Amino acid sequence: MLLLLAALCVGVGVTSADEPVRAEARFEPAEVVVGDHLDLVLDVDVADGYEVAFPEITPEFANGYIELLKDNEVEEVAAESGRIGLRKRYRLIAFEEGEFSIDSVGVLYAREGVVDSAFVAEPLRLLVQTIPADTTLESIHDVKAPMDAPVMLEEFGGYVLYSLFGLAVLASLIYMFTRLRRKTKEEKIELPKEPAHVIAIRALEELHNRKLWQNHKYKEYYTILSDILREYLSDRFGLSAMEMTSDEIIEALKGLTLSDKQRGGVTELLRESDLVKFAKYIPEEDSPEASYYKVYYFVEESKEVEGEFVAMDSEGVTKELDIE
Repeated sequence: MLLLLAALCVGVGVTSADEPVRAEARFEPAEVVVGDHLDLVLDVDVADGYEVAFPEITPEFANGYIELLKDNEVEEVAAESGRIGLRKRYRLIAFEEGEFSIDSVGVLYAREGVVDSAFVAEPLRLLVQTIPADTTLESIHDVKAPMDAPVMLEEFGGYVLYSLFGLAVLASLIYMFTRLRRKTKEEKIELPKEPAHVIAIRALEELHNRKLWQNHKYKEYYTILSDILREYLSDRFGLSAMEMTSDEIIEALKGLTLSDKQRGGVTELLRESDLVKFAKYIPEEDSPEASYYKVYYFVEESKEVEGEFVAMDSEGVTKELDIE
């Protein structure tokens, strides 16, 4: 199963007629009021013979300010000869006022077991507004002022009884809570730990949303990225990667069942991270994003999936691919 787990960010895609996949998207409508429904329409133009994996909208989409209501089925639309037009609609709802810019992610596609990606660059914008209050209206006030009434001693009798009853109930709840808490501690129920790839993908998404390298914070960006990789290696393969040097990790990878491409990607990432962190090296313009996808695809290709086997050749290309 091929899944795109990063947050959906699409714009106008590649326009070359020779590209196997071209993608474009739009909000319908592009301006809404808080609480209104809207559609995110994703159109993909695919060359014959290719399969496409549409992305999933996660709770982290637009930092949680825009939520998914319905994930509609993919429908086929008209396209030029020799190509297939696909359209997917996501029904959304916005709960936060502001202008949102959705950018920087790719679409995965495959043919004969070879997986590739088509990246899009132009941001997609959505304006969410609130209905302004009418300040011209007079303030709300009582039609008639409240009347003063004398205080009677008999009125307090009921309050005393209710107070005593409330204290008794509160004491019972405290007693029950104390017993339950003591019992829970004795049993020491431990929840199962999340899979290593789930933890790593979530950490990568959080790092992506911080936009560190876009603001030239290269050292902090590469430190966090390499730590995510080290923690994944520790959880997935049992390596003490957080305490190991880069050379020790590279040497340890030789004993794991990985392709040459996977080992090479990890090696390149660790080497470049060391240069940035310790030698004040300034990476090339596209290098931080490329490093991010090295870690992302390494996690995706090496993750442990129960009951599923994916074979790879020496170049790291999957032999079999099941796309939904």
